[in-house]
Amino acid sequence: MEEVLYDTSALIDHLKRGEKSVKGFTTILNVVEFPKALDLKGLGIIYPTVEDYDEAVKMAIGLLNMGKPMPAVDILIGAVCLRRGLTLVTADAHFKHIKSMRNELRLKLTA
Repeated sequence: MEEVLYDTSALIDHLKRGEKSVKGFTTILNVVEFPKALDLKGLGIIYPTVEDYDEAVKMAIGLLNMGKPMPAVDILIGAVCLRRGLTLVTADAHFKHIKSMRNELRLKLTA
């Protein structure tokens, strides 16, 4: 089974459906944005590393050059997924911009 990282939009969807647990990860940035995510049992929390930030800067430059700038937190979430081989689960279609630049990003859009 693939390991997944849930973006804030996916975490909100899980709680709206009344789910009480998930199997996978999120980032501390998503928890800061949506603290109720801590109510989901089984959710691991990843703290980005310096290497994640370095990768995110490279990605931000690439996205800007493509004319597709994105929010910094979302770029960092993409970098975390790429560096760890995690599948990103999100309802936010703009993550396709990262995928178009870095095809190895595993992306599962929920909406």
